[in-house]
Amino acid sequence: MAVKNKNKLTYAALSKELDAQPLRKIYVLLGQEEFLITYLRNKLYAKALAPGFETMDAVIYDLDNKVTNLNRDNLLADIATPAFMSPYKLVHIKQSGIFKRALNDEALAEWSEIVERVGEGTILLFEERQEGDDRAVRLDHKLLRLIEEQGGAVVRLDQQTERELLSWISAQMKFHNLNITNEAALSLVSRFDSSMSMIQQALNVIFLYAESKDLESIDLHTVDLLCRPDLSGRIFDLTDALAAGNTDRSLDYLDRLFDRGEAPLGILTMISNLFRRLLIAKELENPSAIIDSGITSSSYYASKLLQQARSFSLEQLEEMVEACFQTDLQIKTGEMQDRSALVVLLIQLSNTKK
Repeated sequence: MAVKNKNKLTYAALSKELDAQPLRKIYVLLGQEEFLITYLRNKLYAKALAPGFETMDAVIYDLDNKVTNLNRDNLLADIATPAFMSPYKLVHIKQSGIFKRALNDEALAEWSEIVERVGEGTILLFEERQEGDDRAVRLDHKLLRLIEEQGGAVVRLDQQTERELLSWISAQMKFHNLNITNEAALSLVSRFDSSMSMIQQALNVIFLYAESKDLESIDLHTVDLLCRPDLSGRIFDLTDALAAGNTDRSLDYLDRLFDRGEAPLGILTMISNLFRRLLIAKELENPSAIIDSGITSSSYYASKLLQQARSFSLEQLEEMVEACFQTDLQIKTGEMQDRSALVVLLIQLSNTKK
């Protein structure tokens, strides 16, 4: 039975579909949220392949964003060959990179032939993970449109908003017959920088602890006891020092974070994210609008953002966001050592404020 095509599928809609409907011929999972991509990929594997026959009935092409690594003849043969013992044959293409750029007529024709030749009982899965600084894939990409026209599923899985993460945490708590305070849930999102995989690891520890202690509710004290320290307060303190143009105090806060063993790139990510949120707060100018934007559901945090944003001009915040981006690039390209780059960044940000 064919599955009716649905454009702009969400994670929740596809997850529900995989539980209740036959598999489509083609799936494209793309975006930055690795936790959701992995979850949906695993659901596809579980439904398509018989236990014990995963290596026999699945073929994986890991292209490392270099489509020239693909053997087209082998791929055409694989999508035409039925499964041996599983309900479906699964052909899995990782990191093709073909959706990051426009395809010329010849390349589009070649991929169109591949898409159209996927046989009955065969699943073609594209897994396209993106880094935070990658340009977002356009959902009107010609090949993506063709895949949707063929009844395929295209799902963008980017980092979830704070509101979505709080809803997800709440759902997991209910599944384990637990309640969680809003303060504790917000702290989880903050201390793990909205990473679903890291939040999930923390939740697994919390669930085990709650079971051993017969807890019915999780509060901030429990989260503080079981999880890594919340850096958000320290990052706000550091930014307050920058707002005052106090370079020495901001560097002192940085040293304290280093002494606690915090990873420099993690610190940089939190500083960068805070300045992006301060930029949004500066533009919106009131707590309700900040909450409506989706960057936070906490009135306290929204007020804190707005209060701190008033210490900077819009131009200063734009320069600071750009400075964080450039520092991230310098670290990842090996131009500067991570600790040294952070020290230079804080001095630069202090000078921007002055």
